[in-house]
Amino acid sequence: METLRILYTKESYMRFLGHLELMKLFERVFRFNKLPLKFSEGFNPIPRLTFASPLSVGYSSKAEVMEVILNSEIAIQQVKDIKFPDGIKVLDAQFINCKHSLMSKLEFAEYILKVEYDSKVEQLPFEEWVESFLNEKEIFYEKKTKRGTMKAVNALEQIHDMKLLYNAENEVVFRVMLQTGSNGSLNPEKLVDIFGSHYKLNQKVVNIDVERLGLYFTKNGTLTNLYELSEEE
Repeated sequence: METLRILYTKESYMRFLGHLELMKLFERVFRFNKLPLKFSEGFNPIPRLTFASPLSVGYSSKAEVMEVILNSEIAIQQVKDIKFPDGIKVLDAQFINCKHSLMSKLEFAEYILKVEYDSKVEQLPFEEWVESFLNEKEIFYEKKTKRGTMKAVNALEQIHDMKLLYNAENEVVFRVMLQTGSNGSLNPEKLVDIFGSHYKLNQKVVNIDVERLGLYFTKNGTLTNLYELSEEE
């Protein structure tokens, strides 16, 4: 068995695919291209596909990571040449030898957030707000646990970085690095809600366009792209 890791985009209309639909699409495309897929055992065998931190419907991404188990190696160029519907494109591929699952090592995700308000916000000091927001010690929000109960979470512990990129008329653009993975996660839309509530914004959010730039884990104290995860980590 061989583990093939793929780095790919999910943009345009493909951002509206749910996770199960995305899995079916990859399976169909792999079958069409005659990849030697390894199937699970049992009554209903399925290809062994793994996706790191599935995107919410409507979110786009420039760098998603998935793995598929094959019965044998094939030429990497053959994988790179696989054609998907517009919006999904293979950026890179490699065979890996790694005992760690993608989700077990994933720690952070980077996003561009384009926030549209119902009225002008260009007069508001967003740059100062971002700086003071990050300098707070605690900003709590309520989050539902897997057991269905609510718990208070300090949002600042889940924000690795936050920058203002643009502020004009009724639109604000942030670049953020947020915690994600098995140790907890902060939804980017929830961050916008927490930020607006903290500064008591009168303007209402009418749309948030979320684009994921990459997935990361910590290697020797440095954030490293999840695609580079290896046996040594």
